[in-house]
Amino acid sequence: MTDSSVYNPKWWLTALWQEAVTWGKTEGPNWVFVLKTTLAALLAMGIAMRLELDLPRTAMITVFVVMQPQTGLVLAKSLYRIGGTLAGTVASLMLVGLFAQERELFILGLALWIGLCTAGAAFYRNFKSYGFVLAGYTAAIIGLPAAMQPTAFFPMAVTRLTEVTLGILCAGVFSDIIFPHRLSDAITKNVRNRYTELTAFIRASLSGAVGPRELETMRLQLVGNVVNLESIRTAAILEDPEVRARDFTLRKLNSEFMAACTTFHSFHQLMKRLTRSATPAGRALTALYQSLGETLVTGEKVPQTAEAAQGAARRIAAFRVVLSRRIEEVRPAVSGMPDRQTMMDFDTAVELLHRFVRELHAYTRTYASLPTEVQGPRPPDDVRFAVRTDPMIALLSGGRAFVAIVLLGAFWIASAWPYGSSALMNVAIVSALFATAPDPPRSVSQMVTGFIGGFIAALIFKFLVMPFLDGYVLLSAGMAPFLMAGAYLATRPNLAGIGVGFAISFSLMVSPGNPMQFDPVDFVNDGMATIMGIAAAGIMFKTIVPTNGAWFRRRLARQLRHQVIMACDDPLAGLAHRFESGTHDVLHRLASIRLVGNTRDQCRLTWMFPVIEIGHAVIHLRHDADSVPMPQPLTDRVQECIDATARLFRRPSVHHRDAAIGCVTDAIESIHRETESASCCGHTRSVLRRVLTSLHLIRTALLDEEMMPSVPVAAPSTIFSGGTSHAA
Repeated sequence: MTDSSVYNPKWWLTALWQEAVTWGKTEGPNWVFVLKTTLAALLAMGIAMRLELDLPRTAMITVFVVMQPQTGLVLAKSLYRIGGTLAGTVASLMLVGLFAQERELFILGLALWIGLCTAGAAFYRNFKSYGFVLAGYTAAIIGLPAAMQPTAFFPMAVTRLTEVTLGILCAGVFSDIIFPHRLSDAITKNVRNRYTELTAFIRASLSGAVGPRELETMRLQLVGNVVNLESIRTAAILEDPEVRARDFTLRKLNSEFMAACTTFHSFHQLMKRLTRSATPAGRALTALYQSLGETLVTGEKVPQTAEAAQGAARRIAAFRVVLSRRIEEVRPAVSGMPDRQTMMDFDTAVELLHRFVRELHAYTRTYASLPTEVQGPRPPDDVRFAVRTDPMIALLSGGRAFVAIVLLGAFWIASAWPYGSSALMNVAIVSALFATAPDPPRSVSQMVTGFIGGFIAALIFKFLVMPFLDGYVLLSAGMAPFLMAGAYLATRPNLAGIGVGFAISFSLMVSPGNPMQFDPVDFVNDGMATIMGIAAAGIMFKTIVPTNGAWFRRRLARQLRHQVIMACDDPLAGLAHRFESGTHDVLHRLASIRLVGNTRDQCRLTWMFPVIEIGHAVIHLRHDADSVPMPQPLTDRVQECIDATARLFRRPSVHHRDAAIGCVTDAIESIHRETESASCCGHTRSVLRRVLTSLHLIRTALLDEEMMPSVPVAAPSTIFSGGTSHAA
């Protein structure tokens, strides 16, 4: 900056404008969200007070619960909230009608209902889960007060539904009219970013400049992108007709992305084993390995739009032709080797490389067609994303909520605590609400912190400021700074729980209404009961099946291994996509709970590599084996391999690992003899060679001590007498 520019007003205006633009791109969306949330909450409060509803605070709290940065998320959450509220109202009607005069039976019935709803919330995902949460704690919110005044049930239920609907309408209107943030923009950003991240992952893998832990983090980030796109797509179809028209194309895009990532993972793992052992095949494939990086990664700029992806698709198609020629140029150097092991290493790597480039080409073409393909051919139903949830974990989550409500209900009855209903209501809400959180104790801890802050702020505002405010305008002006503070904290990922807890607690404790009630004793007692109820739920999350406990993590690792069992046993129709999506779903859950605490936890997370590689290979093996008629002894050999692999992943042990390696080795020998026989025709021989590559990939993965450290192999062996050592 020169001296003349210091005194140049134009320079200062330009610099100020640039700073304003930068702020608008970074902090601007957060403050727009804060403004929309605060205005919607105050409008809901004003309308509720004008209609003389019993609890305007319910409408305000609903706004903070359903408001999201994207419009489509608000709409989806609102629909499920209304449905869950209706279901909870019906349940509370049944409980009050049956057990209003028997408090023990009423609490047991309420605990059972909330436990079942919590189990449903843990079993399902996204907004279906949220609907179960609402159905559970709505029964507590309506049922507990109504049980003490059964004749007032219907007015309470109607008022509750009216207040919730009012809050939903206010949130939806403000979300849609004030600088709406469409989910279609989030979809575009997700698709663009993950193409870039996939390219970065390929670059890091091929260059070898990144360590295993960093590669693992990048791989899990790709997994997260897959799950996030599925979540966004589910909500966006309610918002945008363009997204609905391209729904099947988006599913296909996700499916092809998962397939390309999995195949590249298998190819990269095999190349690591070949180059680590300095095998002849590894040396021969180095040039192809480098050409892949030069052509797909370090060539032209990564496509940032669907239009640019069209050019990338053409480049990949041209590379496929060049790749075939380069493979044939390298093949003579490998085929002259005396052992078949080298040729199998080479053929397996070449098959995986061809498959990856083919799948990347298909994914890039689908990406390029996204803006134009509205009414294209309908993909098969198996493109639907398959989630994997452990029913036992879901049931135990419901059992935790049941125990929490029963224990606190028993304490309430035994102690005749006047504010026990408030504590019990919050135990029910928190037990259901955070059952699906990746780290419930941390989420509850943040909520408690926010509630304490909101309680203190409400205490000061209600008794020191509010008595001097006359009318709705002054009341809104006085409450706005506190509500904005909570909404702003909610935009910070690490403080979101504190922000939401602060806003809800402040609205709950100020409790604007007609007329206002100023009772400091009741205020403090009710606030303490609320905080104690939330804290009690947090204690339950820490003591009953905690998500950071060894049992929970073992179940997730077992669920991940079960993906290979599914690949071995399930029907083949749609199996590849079910395996891909289910594995990505489980990996996303493993990543979300940070399963890297110690050596044992890291060992469990390491299972993701053999699951991805071996499960994928088993599916291709089964497809190829079923595509041609084979002699019965050969079919039996292949089936023995599949069964032995399933046994290994069902009960990992040295014995089962050695048995699986032995079965695969015997099958490879048998198929080699079949391919060399005169009766084997050209097409059958070609398919059997693909079967060989799948079997060889399974065997090298089973022998890899780095990839399967928790199940040591008894003694590595060679496939053929007189051959070189295995690739692992």
